[in-house]
Amino acid sequence: MNRKGSKWIGVFCLVCLVGWAGSAWAVYVDEARTLEFVGKLQTRTSIRLQHSEGFTHPHDIAAGNVVQWRNLAVFEINHDLMNLAYDLDILYPLKALDISAKYHIVGRFLYEAIYDVGPQAFQDVRDNDKENIDKFKAQYDLWECYFDLSRGPLFLRLGKQNLAWGETDTFRLLDAINPLDNTFGGPFEDLDDRRIPLWMLRGSYNLGGIGPISSAMIEAFWVPGNWDVSVAPYAPWGTAYAAPIADTGMRRFQVRPGKKMSNSRWGVRLMGVLGNNLNLSVAHYKTFLDMPTARLGVEPGTQVVTGTSALFQELIWEDVQITGGSFNFCDPHTDIIFRGEVAWFWDEAIFIPEENLKISDEFIPMPPALVDLISELTGTDLRELGITALPINPTGGTVPHENVLRYMIGFDKYLWLRWLNPRTTFMISGQYFGQWMTDYDARQKQLLSLYPKPLDFVGLRETEHTFTFLARTNYMNGVINPQVVVAYDVRGAWLFMPSIMFLHEPFRFNISYNGVYGAFTNYGAFKDRDQISFMFTYLLN
Repeated sequence: MNRKGSKWIGVFCLVCLVGWAGSAWAVYVDEARTLEFVGKLQTRTSIRLQHSEGFTHPHDIAAGNVVQWRNLAVFEINHDLMNLAYDLDILYPLKALDISAKYHIVGRFLYEAIYDVGPQAFQDVRDNDKENIDKFKAQYDLWECYFDLSRGPLFLRLGKQNLAWGETDTFRLLDAINPLDNTFGGPFEDLDDRRIPLWMLRGSYNLGGIGPISSAMIEAFWVPGNWDVSVAPYAPWGTAYAAPIADTGMRRFQVRPGKKMSNSRWGVRLMGVLGNNLNLSVAHYKTFLDMPTARLGVEPGTQVVTGTSALFQELIWEDVQITGGSFNFCDPHTDIIFRGEVAWFWDEAIFIPEENLKISDEFIPMPPALVDLISELTGTDLRELGITALPINPTGGTVPHENVLRYMIGFDKYLWLRWLNPRTTFMISGQYFGQWMTDYDARQKQLLSLYPKPLDFVGLRETEHTFTFLARTNYMNGVINPQVVVAYDVRGAWLFMPSIMFLHEPFRFNISYNGVYGAFTNYGAFKDRDQISFMFTYLLN
């Protein structure tokens, strides 16, 4: 089939999807409405608003090109088993022990059509890595599947699920239990749409009042490593939202945690209410962070590295333990909700090029002519990589670690701005995020490359500071819902995400702009990804 014909088939598929969405459904099977089937269909198209630069691949994606055509179908089953417990002998113990029981199942089907019917550059990406891209573009998963059991103060949830702790929006601190999927939209996607469920045992017990603390509760979770060691997926090379890392021509390997019990995620949290309006929590847990660290490896037995053939890159996901706490407080005098969060990351893997990318402690300087010759023979510019000497007895790099303190203070406030909206209040939210590297090394970098030098990494400061702002309201009794989200890194990176949603239940249509400006720091590394997105959803709750 030719490319032009496949594009028309893609347009036909979109029309069919929109038409099918009109027949989406929510069905209660029994009269008591305890067994519910829910359907959701969504299609999203994003158009790049500037030419790709830096190390965003593919390079030849000019402004005006489609970079995303994601189609999503979600089917959900919710079933309260208590009525059945009176009729089925197998469930009689639930009735006898007065145990409430429910189950929840979600199937998710995703198809990213850009690699079949999009710009030629994306189709070339698929042609060059067909097996990998085909697995990436079309996915079907048992997305969530869990049972809820409760009796009195005890609650248990067993199965594939999400668990979010903390008080932050836009970015996360304590909310690092489940991995995030950054492959289909990166920082432009909502956190709730990016969390990946894990097979987990979760439980809580309401302790009641303890001294001045009311509604005290203890909550714990366990993700057995023998069952599930999923970490954040890494976007395949050349896909629209892959990390901007230079292609040095070396082989790449992803070192993910092995499926063993020692790689379990686990944690515990204590919560309570002090007075009438101060909610407090403290927590400690083990998890795997979303961003891997990197290491330069050397083939075993190598004595002298004369090119890049003996070298390889490793992306490594290491576990980390986190201790922290959060609060939220509603001030009755101002009706402002104040919230905060603090988290100490123990022995977090960091990136120091001189350590992670170190080849050897011993070098023999090479004459310039030899550098040119080896560059020509290997097809790699050694000077560009900073390689002008031959390493002797290379061992490869190591991964350093450091304790990191991160914190947030924020507020939420509903207020009238009648000159903008005479009928509905605005919800205004602001947050300040801080970070302190406790044993700071001036050589520390972010694992992102600047353009045009492939190994000119983004530097880190001892302290980092980011501010976020959110405002939203609605018009015409909720039909029109505008929102704006802004983030600012004090080193000069801006993130703008204004959007407007039109609701005519059960249909929703959303238009959003996502733009990054300023310095190549933090999310600023994605500043050549500015885009406008159109999303159509059928959702019936």
